[in-house]
Amino acid sequence: MRLSLTISRYLIGAILPYFVFSWLLLSVILFVQQAARFADIFFSANIPTVLVSQLTLALIPNVIAFTCPMAVLVGVIIGLSKMQTDSELVAIRASGVGNLQITIPILFIGILLSIFAFIINLYGVPIAARIVRQVAIQTAIYKLESPIEPGVFNTEVAGYTIYVRDGDIAAGQWKNIFVHNEDEKTGTVNLITSRKGRIDSSEELSELVLENAVKTTFNNSPGQHKFVSENIGNIRFAIQTRRGDLIQKLSSAELAPEELGLSELSEYASGREGAERTEAQILRQRRIVLSVTPLIFCLLGTALILRFSRRGKGFGVIVALGCLIVYYLLAFLGEQLARTGKISVFEGSLFPIILSFFVILWFNFSARLSAGNRVVPRVRETLSWVDLRPFRRRVPNPFTGVTTGIRDFDLVVSLIKFYFLTLCFLAAVFIIFTAFELWRFAGTFDGGIALLVRYLFYLVPFIYIQLAPSAAMVAVLTTYVLKSRQNEIVTWTSAGQSVYRLLLPCLLLMILIGSLNWLIQERVAPAANQHQDEFRTQIRNRGNPAKRPGRFWVANDKRIYSFQFDTDRNTTGNSNVVASDNDKQYAVRCVAVCAVRDLVIYEFADSGNLQTLYRSKFANWHDGAIVFDGMVEKSVLSEQGITTTEAPDGEVVEPANPFAELRKKPSHLNVSETVAQLENSEAEVEKRALGIALEKKYTTLFLPFVIALFTAPFALSLSRKGKVITVGYAVGLWLLFMGLTSAFEQFGLNGSLPPGFAVWAPLIGFSMLGIFLLSKVRT
Repeated sequence: MRLSLTISRYLIGAILPYFVFSWLLLSVILFVQQAARFADIFFSANIPTVLVSQLTLALIPNVIAFTCPMAVLVGVIIGLSKMQTDSELVAIRASGVGNLQITIPILFIGILLSIFAFIINLYGVPIAARIVRQVAIQTAIYKLESPIEPGVFNTEVAGYTIYVRDGDIAAGQWKNIFVHNEDEKTGTVNLITSRKGRIDSSEELSELVLENAVKTTFNNSPGQHKFVSENIGNIRFAIQTRRGDLIQKLSSAELAPEELGLSELSEYASGREGAERTEAQILRQRRIVLSVTPLIFCLLGTALILRFSRRGKGFGVIVALGCLIVYYLLAFLGEQLARTGKISVFEGSLFPIILSFFVILWFNFSARLSAGNRVVPRVRETLSWVDLRPFRRRVPNPFTGVTTGIRDFDLVVSLIKFYFLTLCFLAAVFIIFTAFELWRFAGTFDGGIALLVRYLFYLVPFIYIQLAPSAAMVAVLTTYVLKSRQNEIVTWTSAGQSVYRLLLPCLLLMILIGSLNWLIQERVAPAANQHQDEFRTQIRNRGNPAKRPGRFWVANDKRIYSFQFDTDRNTTGNSNVVASDNDKQYAVRCVAVCAVRDLVIYEFADSGNLQTLYRSKFANWHDGAIVFDGMVEKSVLSEQGITTTEAPDGEVVEPANPFAELRKKPSHLNVSETVAQLENSEAEVEKRALGIALEKKYTTLFLPFVIALFTAPFALSLSRKGKVITVGYAVGLWLLFMGLTSAFEQFGLNGSLPPGFAVWAPLIGFSMLGIFLLSKVRT
């Protein structure tokens, strides 16, 4: 056996750059996905920086442990595919170096990475899970220091709904306070309004202190019209929070299975029975499998490339994608069979490992052992006299005459090919990682797998919007690097073509991709995101649908609305449908969320005191007014007393539909809905969040163009430093862009920067940098 140290170093050097780039790319993408789950912590102005830093560090081990095997598979396949394409492997074999000698240095990489992954899974992942839990609890405690947020209805305080119109969060001073409390048994409602107030918090108790408060009492029971209103001066009452429970939980020594090491998981499983024991064993075996996966993928990738003939990098990406999907599907299958009790957990964990080694052995030895290698050539030689060409239907290619040899078409095809290859690969990694997170929930109840599939289906638009910029960066970089390596760029420029002209089809395609992203963001993503959030919650609740609040609260300048949705009359059709006159209460069916029941309207005077109260069993918003269906009770409060009247029907002028202005996640809204939500929002924190979300939606159209603008110069000017270093600069610049974008967004959410500047400043800055870099490229 001949083993050359120089050749070994060369093989490792050919693989490492692609491994590092893939690891960085995958880790950043999955880190962003994980960070999105904790957006309320990362982008909260009230959370200490120390907690944010701890959470950032705690998310890293789980991400890098998961992406390490995938990155090494990509690195091995693409690196060896490049050497195969350049005939370097042929030259190495011609010098007397066999496949075994080629595999040994790559095997060495796999062993080192498996040791690294084992250490991370043994120590890093459990410690990180503990930190994440502690940060989440400490964050909840900080939020309970001041449970009131201006402009937001707080319904978490037991028995109370609290609303503050204005206030100073830092000073803890509130203005125009509304407190609602209802006794469900007697139907008695107590309303307390005050112009000024504050929150006093101690270690175990928070108190709401109101100055010059007015208390109004009435009964919601049918036929009850008695109102009592009185000035009660200053009032202080305790708010029961979960602070004590959270502090006790934070100091508790009991750890969840995710926070335990391998030996601790074994002890935990031995002390449990049934599903708890199975889940702990599955988690332990999963960490072991993930630890040996880098070694398996090194051997698998090497055997696969050495087995097949010359192929390009596109082939490498497709093969890597297929291997990843099959490997992790087998892992899911083994875990699910273990949950059902058909096989043991240990046997289930061996599914992907055994099949992988079988494939590796087949790739390495099938050429020697297969009789087909001798039989197939003889069969072909025997049948060579048979001419089937007259029977073949010739279908002319309509693009051949138009596109053969056209440079722009060649560039566009390459860009689209690498864009979709990268997108498919990254999306597969994203979906696999998400499935691994939710499999332990979905696999424990009937119909969980089908629910998980539906969730992943509705998750696709979100994944596409998240990954499209990164896929554009990789497509631009790969396309122009390959053209440079093949001297096509040199040939075109020598023929008098400007570099800017070569870049034109790329920039036009990026604008087209940005337009496609915009359409998906506006037309598909909002509804899909609502469905995937519902399914995710249902999966984490072991199949139980998320509990919806019984009553909703909405406020505008002078009114507060309390209501329940009338699901029988709210439809998603495209036109209003009028029911029969025999059923008065369902006279109008809404095309949007406009029909409600049990409506109560609190109308306030300019002084901030409650002035008028409306109560109606059914109502709907239509043509700039709230129309009451049936009897409506109107109570007017004044210095002379309270006057209550009843009337059939009636309406209250309201230009905008208040029932459709419930606070939603920005990902559930398109641009026009986000603008409407922003205009109706009164909470400063929510305004900043919506402002950032709105500006980010606008940037969707330009983001691929900007990324191509500062990425292409590196690919077009492969300097003497070498293509690896040059591409590394491009990837580093992309990482810098991602980091600065996130940092500026956080400054915008904290109020340090205006939303427009926070979102657009990085894009404009990197666009100018891209133009500067292009000006330095030889034309």
